[in-house]
Amino acid sequence: MTASRPVGPASPQQAAPATAATATAGAPGHDAPPASVGPLAPAEHPGPSTPPGPGTPSWRSLRGWAIAAAQTLLCLGLGCLIFLVVLGDLLFEFDDAPPQGLLAMSAVDALVGIVVTTAIGPLRLLRPGRLQATAHLLITAAAGLSVWSVPAAGIALYRIGLRRRLVLDIAAALLLAVVAASWLALDMHLRGEQDLRVLAAALGVMIIGALVPLLIGRVVGTRHELIRTLRERADAAERERASAERERVAAERERVAAEQARSSADQARRSAEQAGLSAQREADALRRGRDAESARVRAEERAALARDMHDSVSHHLASIAMHAGAMAYREDLDPATLRETARTVRDAAQHANRELREVLVALRTADDHAADDAAPLATVPTLQEAVDRARSGGQKVSLELDGLDVVELEQLGRGTVVALARILGEALTNAAKHAPGSAVTALLARRGEQVTLTVENSLTGDGTQPLSTGHGLIGVEERARLLGGGARWTRTEHGTFEMEAWLPW
Repeated sequence: MTASRPVGPASPQQAAPATAATATAGAPGHDAPPASVGPLAPAEHPGPSTPPGPGTPSWRSLRGWAIAAAQTLLCLGLGCLIFLVVLGDLLFEFDDAPPQGLLAMSAVDALVGIVVTTAIGPLRLLRPGRLQATAHLLITAAAGLSVWSVPAAGIALYRIGLRRRLVLDIAAALLLAVVAASWLALDMHLRGEQDLRVLAAALGVMIIGALVPLLIGRVVGTRHELIRTLRERADAAERERASAERERVAAERERVAAEQARSSADQARRSAEQAGLSAQREADALRRGRDAESARVRAEERAALARDMHDSVSHHLASIAMHAGAMAYREDLDPATLRETARTVRDAAQHANRELREVLVALRTADDHAADDAAPLATVPTLQEAVDRARSGGQKVSLELDGLDVVELEQLGRGTVVALARILGEALTNAAKHAPGSAVTALLARRGEQVTLTVENSLTGDGTQPLSTGHGLIGVEERARLLGGGARWTRTEHGTFEMEAWLPW
């Protein structure tokens, strides 16, 4: 027997334990129902492996064992009283000499009743399932052959009714009717009675009497399930209310955090804009400085080119003056020699005229006059000398000619030869600086009306090369452009650096 609990909403702190361990309300002396299918909250019926429901007492509960012992003693007492009344009526009917068969039936009645009433109490501690249902069905069937078992059968029918399963109710009624009909038929046979109306009346009374605890159990079980469902709904509503309150607080916090984040984002955006403006100004200043440096390098290269071409023009003018003086003072020259000397003067004048035009384009500065005598004017042998100097410095350099020879190179303008020498020197310097120890290949070739210088070296790729401003390459490009050619450089997919410059023939 379990005590009733008041119906009412639980607090959020008590919601979880209240749902798992709620004892259902019932009348004093009634067993609490196991977890079952309710009309408001569908659930599965407990199976054989279903753990004890909320109304199932624990085997370790002293209170549960006390209630079980009280039920057993009550059923023993009531059953014994009913048995004695029936036995006295039997003895009175046969003047204390009933048939042996009826006495044997009475003995079976007493034996079955003692066993059943002894077991009815502890069975309340058995968890709901097939074993419990089978035990209570057997106790119900025992009431059909033992009047001593009637109180225990009433409790068993009540517990079956608490399950609120129509199949169990019908099985209990049919089992009771079959057993009772068989036992009454045997009793009437031993008494020598053949009136079936008495048998039908007795069966009707027993079925009606069995339906009473069944219906009471179903009503009490429905009430308990309704109370349990309402309590669970109240607990769920309280949990939902608490959850909604927490969500509201969380949403408010998120709103405040979002406002703070938006304010921080605005500040970050303004800082980023200021940083962007500063970076733009720095980039503009850097670009202007780079452009100014590139312009300075180009101007220096133009000045150097003008200086070199100035030396070349001076050379041609000196040659013209020397041959013209010879023709003026030598009267013993034969006509062939005069013609050869005149051709030399003409060729020198043409070269000087062409190179003078290039000098006028190059805009030479006055400060370069002090350096005129610092280095001699480059000639065709200067190309090989540049290679030899690089080799003496530890570089592996090779110079090859393709489609031309030294005689043809000497026919080029001095400005072109000087430019080739300067470009080759710059290429070798870059290779020594950025790829020390790597082999350098220089190819001087004639391509139609152009002379091409290609310099290629492998890259070391060790990440230790010094930083470069690229001004030397800019100077190479500017020098070639001023002479009517061009230049390019690139890192090839084979891991080499290639620079190519071309000048008009």
